[in-house]
Amino acid sequence: MSDSSLTRRRLLCRVGAAAGALVAGSRLKRLSMSASQPLTARAATSQPLRIGVVVPSRTGLTPVRAASQQVAGQAALQGAIMAGEELGQVAGMLDKQLEVLVSSAPTAEAAKRAAERLVDLEGVFALVGGFDVATCQALSGVADEAEVPFLNIGCASDALRGASCRRFTFHFEASAAMYLDALADWFVREGIRQWFFVTAATDEGRALLARGRYALERRHWGGKEAGSAEVREDEPEFGRALDAIARARPDLVVLLLGAVAQLDFLGQYEAAGLSYPVTGFPEAVAQTRTFFAAARNTAPRAGAGHRAVLWEASLDDYGGRELNARYRERWGMPMDPSAWAAWEAVKILWEAASFAGTTDGRALVQYLEAPDTTFDVHKGIGVSFRPWDHQLRQTLYLVKVNDRAESAWDLATLAGELPETHRPGFSPNEMLDQIGDLANRSQCHFGSGSSGR
Repeated sequence: MSDSSLTRRRLLCRVGAAAGALVAGSRLKRLSMSASQPLTARAATSQPLRIGVVVPSRTGLTPVRAASQQVAGQAALQGAIMAGEELGQVAGMLDKQLEVLVSSAPTAEAAKRAAERLVDLEGVFALVGGFDVATCQALSGVADEAEVPFLNIGCASDALRGASCRRFTFHFEASAAMYLDALADWFVREGIRQWFFVTAATDEGRALLARGRYALERRHWGGKEAGSAEVREDEPEFGRALDAIARARPDLVVLLLGAVAQLDFLGQYEAAGLSYPVTGFPEAVAQTRTFFAAARNTAPRAGAGHRAVLWEASLDDYGGRELNARYRERWGMPMDPSAWAAWEAVKILWEAASFAGTTDGRALVQYLEAPDTTFDVHKGIGVSFRPWDHQLRQTLYLVKVNDRAESAWDLATLAGELPETHRPGFSPNEMLDQIGDLANRSQCHFGSGSSGR
């Protein structure tokens, strides 16, 4: 298979030159009209609807952390471009114009500059992007300042939905709480109850540990913590954590680490001869087939476990087969979750502007927050944004990494869907709210913004 020799080093380096070429193709032209106008006014002047997408892609020297995120960023860039092509045709049939402008931004500072340029010079009415907390915060700040909606497609941090929430930011990416609840639901139901957590020695790592404990002990009775170890991701020597795991003898080892640190840990875990099943926190890059190949090649046994994902390229139902097939035909590769997220985020913004009849940011926020606003994201159930933290309700999937795969297409096998959405007597929102934090746990306060709370 093409990824058979993929290692951690190659994961960090693998970003195609195509991304740069595509980004370079973005047009820069000062607009004479405001981004916020009724659609009828835009149509009368042939003014296109523009959506700005800011993703990490290779641009000269790139920090190591940002380089790993380029794997997810590249997929997102391709998904956004495909959405612009397909939905642009739909807009044309309605005598409208839709353009998706993409910009490369390997750091938070670069993302802020790119977003400001897209808003001020290109007149985009909404922003899409974000693959690390700093970048999401930067894009969220630009969105609030300019009063344009921002759809986060790659940051799972609960802090962004909590104390750091902002009025104009909406989260298409699932929250950390949703992923941890889904993992707990799946593994505890399968009788895998004794968990050992490995966490990063950071505030974000400790927050994940606290939420993981809550998911295991408070929401899924029968689950217990077998132990935990805190490690430094910038000093990847995990001997003490491995010794603690050997003593604890857990049913499952849960790596609440970044994608690169997960690969480092898996290699040492395999070499130590430990055999307990391992799963990892599904940050965006850790959901890609590039990561799956690297994990399996780094640790053929431990790296071929079960993983939570936002989307799976082998999904057949609810139009997923057709969407996955079109992406494969367009790009010649499976549709990774970040590609799907970018495609659907553009679709949501296009539909919101169309049905709300305006690109005014405040009006779009009100439309996206409205209880009766739902979207079809090819998951079989109408999804909506939670009003208390702007988190999109949606199902998640569990896949098994295939240790015998001979191609990228076979690297993951669908193993489950969470939460259960076919329960008589429950509304769609009640079923989808089985995972993630409800309003009574939210620390988000939007204040007296445009639409109130």
